[in-house]
Amino acid sequence: MQDYVRYSSTKLHQNFQNREDLIRPVAKLFFQEDYQSVTLVASGSSYNSMLMVQDALQYFFHFPVYLYTPEHVLEYGLTGCGKTMLFVISQSGSSTNIINCLKYLEKEKIPSVSLTGNVDSQMAKYSYKIFDYGPGNEYVDFVTTGVQTLIEYFILLGCEISHLNQEQKDNFYTHLEETISYQNELLDKAEKYISKNHFSFAMESPTFFCGNGPNYGVAKEGALKFQETLKRPSMYYELEEFLHGPNMQLTPNYTVFLLDDSKSNKNSRFNEVFEGLKEVTPNVFFITDSENKVDDDYRVFKARQNEDWILSPYYSLPVIQLIAAKMSDELGTWDTHPYFTKFEKNIEIKTSDYDQEIDQIRRKWEAENNK
Repeated sequence: MQDYVRYSSTKLHQNFQNREDLIRPVAKLFFQEDYQSVTLVASGSSYNSMLMVQDALQYFFHFPVYLYTPEHVLEYGLTGCGKTMLFVISQSGSSTNIINCLKYLEKEKIPSVSLTGNVDSQMAKYSYKIFDYGPGNEYVDFVTTGVQTLIEYFILLGCEISHLNQEQKDNFYTHLEETISYQNELLDKAEKYISKNHFSFAMESPTFFCGNGPNYGVAKEGALKFQETLKRPSMYYELEEFLHGPNMQLTPNYTVFLLDDSKSNKNSRFNEVFEGLKEVTPNVFFITDSENKVDDDYRVFKARQNEDWILSPYYSLPVIQLIAAKMSDELGTWDTHPYFTKFEKNIEIKTSDYDQEIDQIRRKWEAENNK
C-alpha cells in the first residue's frame, strides 16, 4: 500500500498530461443533452471520493449534484433528480452492489455512464457506456491511487465543461499541476511526521476524523482506511457535528484527527478545537495548510498553503493514507481475525472472477515496477 501512496503522484501527473483524451469522450456525452443535474452512484472509497468532489462539481456546473449508494438507488430509484447525467462508479468493476444497480438501471431503461479502472470487468456486461477513469494497475484492496485519480478525473471533467472562461480554467489547471508536483514533498514531510508521532499512532485507540467540505470526504475515507488496515473503531464527522455530542465520549485513550478548513473559511474553529482537545487527550492531531493558526507542535502537520479549496483533499488525504499504510506494515495488522474468514465465505461483495482479475493486475504491476 505504501508503494501505491507514493505512486499516486506519478499517475496523477500522467493523467493530467493526458487529460483531454481521458475526459473528452464523457464531456462529449454531456454536451449532447440539456442536463439539469448530475447524479453519482458509488460505494466504499469511490463514494468517499465523490464526497470530496461533490461541492466542486456544483461550483463548476451551477446545478445540483446528487450522490447515492447503489442500495439507495435499488430501494428508492432516482426520482426528483430531473434530467440527470448519471455516473455509476467502481474502480474494480467487480463490486456486486454496483453490478446489481446497473442491472436495475438496465431493466428500467435508465442510461448511465460507468467509470472504472477495469473496462474488461463484469461491470462492462451491464453498462450502457463504460470508460476507464485512469487509476492504473492497483491490485491492493485498500485503495489509494484509485481515490486520488478519481478525484482528479472529476475535477478535470468539471472544469472542462464548467461556466469558467478559458483564463479561469488555465489558472485552475496551473494550481492543480502545482499541487500534483507537491505530492512527493508532502509525503516526505509526512514520513517525518509519522516518525515524530510513532508511538501515538501505534496505539490501538478509537479514532475520530473531523473535516468539512471536501475534507469531510477525506474524514470518511480516513476512518475507512483505519478500519480496513489498522482494524480500529473509527468515526467521521463534520467539526460542529463532532462538537454536538460525539466528543462527550472522549477520554485520554482516544485519538482525534482534525483536517483544517481552507483559508477561504473565515469562521473555522479548528485551531480552537485543537487547543481545547489537548485538555482531554494527548493524541489529537491537526493537519493544516496554515502557517499562522497554531504554534509549533509535534502533533501539527503543516502542509504548504493551498491556493484553491477544491484541491484540499490533496493536502490531507495522502498524509492519512501514509499513516495507515506505514503503521499497518509496522504493526502487522493486515490480516483479519480468523473468524472473519467464515463470514467472508458466506457474504460475497465481489464477483467470482475478482481474485483472478486482481492477480493479473498484480503481475502487471510487478512487471512494470521490476518487483
